[in-house]
Amino acid sequence: MAVDAVSSAEPRALPVDPGPDDPPVSPFLSAPMTDLTERIAALGTARRYARGEHVYRQGELSTRFHLVLSGRVRIYLHRPDGTERSLAYAETGATLGEAASVDGRPRHLAATCTQHSQIVSVTRDALLTAARTDPELLLEITRRIAYKQRVMQLHVLIEGLPARERVILLLGHLVEAYGEVALDTTTRLSIRPAVDELALLVGLTRVTMSRELSRLVAEGLVGKEGRGIIVRDLPDLRRRVHAVLA
Repeated sequence: MAVDAVSSAEPRALPVDPGPDDPPVSPFLSAPMTDLTERIAALGTARRYARGEHVYRQGELSTRFHLVLSGRVRIYLHRPDGTERSLAYAETGATLGEAASVDGRPRHLAATCTQHSQIVSVTRDALLTAARTDPELLLEITRRIAYKQRVMQLHVLIEGLPARERVILLLGHLVEAYGEVALDTTTRLSIRPAVDELALLVGLTRVTMSRELSRLVAEGLVGKEGRGIIVRDLPDLRRRVHAVLA
């Protein structure tokens, strides 16, 4: 699911030309470590998690939320048919589990570390106590919960799209969050996600994701260097994203 500003206007599914204060709206919950983030981290206790270890499980009750200091956490849903759907990845600066810690209801998602991670756990009471003298903390958590609603809207939108359009939207989001732009036309993603990861984020099989990426490579839109992805024609990708959302 980022440190973002919430607008009262109708949310855009993808900001194509984000301003300096716009968040990287992405299926990944990337967020920088800011002074505000550090103030939230100071409210809790950090511990180390091994790769594959759960931060929390679906259905658990807890009054704690978590902030990632380092590493990476996969946030996903167990479906009734036994399958899983990845919804987001929490990285350095991102928080997770805020809603359940506030409303006291069972967690509807699970979170597992995909790398060795260091994560701070903050109780609801610690947040509320600190917010009496620093109300911006509570506002920031509210912004983060609101942002995740936008991520959920993305997943609802994607469910009704053909495979090709799902991949186009995903690439658009990844570029906004992780693109290293060169000359405004070419961008290389700073992350190297596995095909399996990408497929799970948009509800496709690995075979289908590989096929669609290969087609985009053949069209000259993207290039592949191992697991690395390069968007060779950024304006074309943006036009395609707009066509999907139109």
